[in-house]
Parts: sequence; structure tokens; C-alpha cells
Amino acid sequence: MFVKLLKKGLIIFIIFFNSHLSFSQKYHAVEKGETLFSISKTYKISLDSLILINDLPNYNLSIGQKILVESKSVIEFDKSNSKKSITLKEEGFASSIENETSTDKYLALHKSAKVGTIIFIKNQMNDNMVIVRVIGKLPDTGDNKKVNVKLSSAAFDKLNPIDRIIPIEMTYVLEEKKN
Repeated sequence: MFVKLLKKGLIIFIIFFNSHLSFSQKYHAVEKGETLFSISKTYKISLDSLILINDLPNYNLSIGQKILVESKSVIEFDKSNSKKSITLKEEGFASSIENETSTDKYLALHKSAKVGTIIFIKNQMNDNMVIVRVIGKLPDTGDNKKVNVKLSSAAFDKLNPIDRIIPIEMTYVLEEKKN
């Protein structure tokens, strides 16, 4: 009962913010001599936001690394529990996890979202929607270069795909505990 209520609340939340969010994103390829600080000043974005939206473990960058510098998102600061959260909405492609042991759970592998993150995924071809939990990082190899997320068979089937790879919209929340 509680899970159904939570899902309905999250869907209402997504619908409410749907009109406020855009899908445009901009990436920056790191060049020799650039730092997170210089990139943050170039794009007028806070250093904390860069680290949060890119899920960076430290300040180290590699030449050629792609850094998300602009994502139309909602940034909220909850003073009651000192948490900053960013709601990200992305467009991309999804496919099914191959050689998966059959499960009825809605699970996902994502390129950048942390393990445990809940993602709302909508099939852009038919507007079917599924809510999944991230269980791991999507390796940056082979067919994975074409997709942003891979879904468990149960989750992928719920979207009623007509192809092996489908266009999707993803919405999820990043949270950071304020120090």
C-alpha cells in the first residue's frame, strides 16, 4: 500500500515539474591546463554543482573527459535538513540488459547516476513509463556507447518497445548532504 502511494506521489511530482524542465544539456571536453574551477567560471556554474551533476569523486580531471556543464534542472535547497538536490531530466536511449537472469524487478544500469537512485523512464514513442532503481554503472564499451541506460527485461518490456533500442526521457534526483 505504501509503495503504491509513494509511486503515485513521485509520478505527480514528475508531472508537476515536467513543464519546468528542459532537455537541453551541454558538455565540455576538458583540455590541457583546465581545472574544475576554470570550467566553473567559464560556464558561470558553482564548483559544487559541477561536482554534483557529474558525480565526480575528486577534483582531478583528464584531458578529453566530458563534463556536463549545462543541464536545465531544478535546484532546491532544503534548509530543514540541509540537503541540496538537483532534479535532472535527460533524453537518451535505452536497451535491455543482455544475458540477464530473469527477474520481475525494475532495475537499471546508468552511465552516471549513483547506485540506489530512482529514475523515472518514459518511452518517447508511446509515453509508457516505468520507475527503476540503479543497481550499477553502465560500462562505457561496445553497444553501451549508443545508450544512456540499460534496463532489466521486466522494466524494458513494461515500456512496450518496438525496437531493441528506444528513445527515452529520464528524470531523477541527485542529492548532496551540505557540509
